[in-house]
Amino acid sequence: MAKISNQDYSIRRGKLSKDSPVVYRVRRGRQQSYTMKANLNPPSPAQEAHRKYFGKITSVVNAIMADPVQAAEWEQRRKDYNNSIQKDVTKKIYKTTRSFAHFVIASQLEQKEAAKRRRKHITNKLPRGIKLQIKPFSDFSAAEIYEILKARFSVFVCEQHIHYLDEDNIDYLATHFSLRRKGAVIAYARLFPDAEKGVMRVGRMLTLERNKGFGKYLMDQITAEAANNGALKLRLHAQMKAVPFYEKMGFHPVGDIFIEAEIPHLCMEKQLFE
Repeated sequence: MAKISNQDYSIRRGKLSKDSPVVYRVRRGRQQSYTMKANLNPPSPAQEAHRKYFGKITSVVNAIMADPVQAAEWEQRRKDYNNSIQKDVTKKIYKTTRSFAHFVIASQLEQKEAAKRRRKHITNKLPRGIKLQIKPFSDFSAAEIYEILKARFSVFVCEQHIHYLDEDNIDYLATHFSLRRKGAVIAYARLFPDAEKGVMRVGRMLTLERNKGFGKYLMDQITAEAANNGALKLRLHAQMKAVPFYEKMGFHPVGDIFIEAEIPHLCMEKQLFE
């Protein structure tokens, strides 16, 4: 039988049914036959989720490769990554920018999903009567702002005798995390973008009821939120007495001790994504 063209093949392919005919083709001088079968079974929820997952990654990677500036940045990141793991035989060397971008985006997406699952899990651990609140400044009521400022003044001014202007305008840009009992703040911190790209800062971390796990709970929520927003790294200025707590939370010291608000501090960072 004569060779059929690709156009004929696509036409036949578009009309698949249970009774798909045998198709004959001549390839390299030989006649071949095969039955074209339609996929009549709808994809399972797991298959659909898998397709959606990889479709999301592919769309992001395609957008990166379509932009010459981003493509150049990712090419440099690929080279830096390959240079950093040359001695580690357990890690893969990436030869193309696309494959490296796909690897990084997939890793970030997986860690975001893990952060969501982790947040869903830890949300159930709060004692009865205590509620978590995560809000931007613009969504606060006057009473909610009042309780936050009262808690900050109680710890930083009355307890630690730090004399400075607490309202530094960063509050407008920050996401505010608080644990409340009957509206009163018992633990608080804020998260805001750092001047360095890909880095988010944690500030004004406090707990009024200590040794109950509220600080750890709040830091878990902050980490999940930062990862969900695509941050690569968390950074904070820790008072020296709080350094062991932050080390348990995965932070490590960067640089030397410095004085801030007349108190010794240490800059600490936590890597969220590679």
